[in-house]
Amino acid sequence: MKRMTRYIVGSAIAGSLIALLVIVALELVFAFVEETGDLGRGDYNALTAMLYVLLTAPYRAYEAFPMATLIGSLMGLGTLAARNELTAMRAAGFSVLAVARAVMLAGVVLGATAFAIGEYLAPPAEHYAQNLRAMAMTQQVALDRQRGFWARDGSRFVQVDRALSDRSLQGLRIYEFDSERELEQVLQAESARFGAGGWQLQGVRATRFSGEGVEIEELADLVWDADLEPQMLEVVVVDPETLPIAALTEYIAYLERNGLETSRYRLAFWVKIATPVATIALLLLTVPLVFGSVRSAGAGQRIFLGVLIGIVFLLFNRLLNHAGLVYGLPPALSALLPSMLFGLIGLWGVARVR
Repeated sequence: MKRMTRYIVGSAIAGSLIALLVIVALELVFAFVEETGDLGRGDYNALTAMLYVLLTAPYRAYEAFPMATLIGSLMGLGTLAARNELTAMRAAGFSVLAVARAVMLAGVVLGATAFAIGEYLAPPAEHYAQNLRAMAMTQQVALDRQRGFWARDGSRFVQVDRALSDRSLQGLRIYEFDSERELEQVLQAESARFGAGGWQLQGVRATRFSGEGVEIEELADLVWDADLEPQMLEVVVVDPETLPIAALTEYIAYLERNGLETSRYRLAFWVKIATPVATIALLLLTVPLVFGSVRSAGAGQRIFLGVLIGIVFLLFNRLLNHAGLVYGLPPALSALLPSMLFGLIGLWGVARVR
């Protein structure tokens, strides 16, 4: 029985990884074609665009994991069903429930792999990709590998810890120099927002240097007269979905302390939890399918069915996520409900298999 379990687990995992490789390869091709529209912007050339697209591969793989496991498992287990290997296993005493347990075990392995990619591989790769793209497109803004990004505004240099959006910044240090390149003033601000009057700094500490000494002044807010436009920061704004759970937790705590909206970051946090769950749920859904409608189907039909179910899941998942943001649904519910629903459908299907 253990050998049969390993055989089913191996078939499901191998099929899923092959499907993942194909899906990611296609996404990379389409992404490179899309990037060609920005070629010639600054120093952004075809080689840089290709490297940028390759660096986004881990996050694309993380996003594609649920659909890839669905298609791959349908292909792998469908092949076993078409060759009557699953029927032979059942005749030998290996029940449908045992097949479902083996598939669930494969789902746990693949879900853990997806979680590891989303937490440890995709975030730094996305960071390096953004760094590469930003430095190639503009010489005014550059990412710092260790902390935030740097921007130049005339004779001033600005270090920013985080860009919550292109109009909302957190943790600023503005270094102003005189005509002799001597440091004249350092402005430290907890946050900055761009509005009709320009950049509004909050929680400001101004340190001025002169021949008479150092003068320190603290201000509740200050209008920063800068040429740095929000459009220049679009290349360095990090999407919450690309952040690891630890960074999302830190962002949420910061936003709560400052009375800012946290719903998008809370949703991204729960989506991180939901992706491995979705991987397991969609794998479970393949069990009743391979014992039913796709048992005698060809490879093309299995792929079509997998893509169709995957698209339905993807659309339902995104619709519920956006609806949660608009209508104020609990982030945990809007992120986990699609996976739970498809998982329940899979359990119901397994219970109905004869």
